[in-house]
Amino acid sequence: MIKESVKKVIQKEKFHPTILSFFINNNFLIRKSLRKVINKNKDYLNGSLLDFGCGTKPYKKMLLKVESYIGVDYKIEGREEGQKEVDVFYDGKTIPFKDAEFDSLLSTEVLEHVFNIDELLLEFNRVLKINGQAIITTPFMWEEHEMPYDFARYTTPALEYLYQKHGFEIIHKYKTGNQIEIVFQFGINYFKNIIPNIIFKQLILVPFIFTFNLLGTFFSFILPSDQTAYFNNVFVLKKIKNIQ
Repeated sequence: MIKESVKKVIQKEKFHPTILSFFINNNFLIRKSLRKVINKNKDYLNGSLLDFGCGTKPYKKMLLKVESYIGVDYKIEGREEGQKEVDVFYDGKTIPFKDAEFDSLLSTEVLEHVFNIDELLLEFNRVLKINGQAIITTPFMWEEHEMPYDFARYTTPALEYLYQKHGFEIIHKYKTGNQIEIVFQFGINYFKNIIPNIIFKQLILVPFIFTFNLLGTFFSFILPSDQTAYFNNVFVLKKIKNIQ
């Protein structure tokens, strides 16, 4: 029972960091800014929502205007049992819903895992209603992850071009994080990667996590911001036309 409670706390802190994350969340610096932007724009998502690449649906409880919530994720061998929140699996080609099925769409940290991005954005366009709105986030500065399914990093101009090409109007665009936070976040990543996977690895990491999170937050606050390098691109979009 205690073990399950601890797991729930850790899972929550992964995506919704609090002061506790300073000690236990090795992704605190990247996740806090990402959550802040999603929360700021959550009211754009309403009605029937498709969460593409949903995983555990970490942002579901934030989206108070959503009436029906469908989670879709990739069908990868060995992943089905571990992804308990997935409602429907994606075959890599077609999202299994009819045209104009959804009022809104959410996709967080997924496009870097997509090799056929043009085909997927056409599918996003197809399943959204005209004037349907979307929030899509993608990493820019991040290490390789979920290997071997990590294929790309996109700049802001590249994403602007791709979204507009596929029938979307850009409502808002954001860069999260900055040069200073990246330095300290990657410092945590370094120690996480070099410490072997042993039983007390997370405990060993605590002083590094706390120190780098604290310093990253402090220096990011007092020093001038520079976003020539940053963690994520976040786009708030509206579908304005159908693309065949």
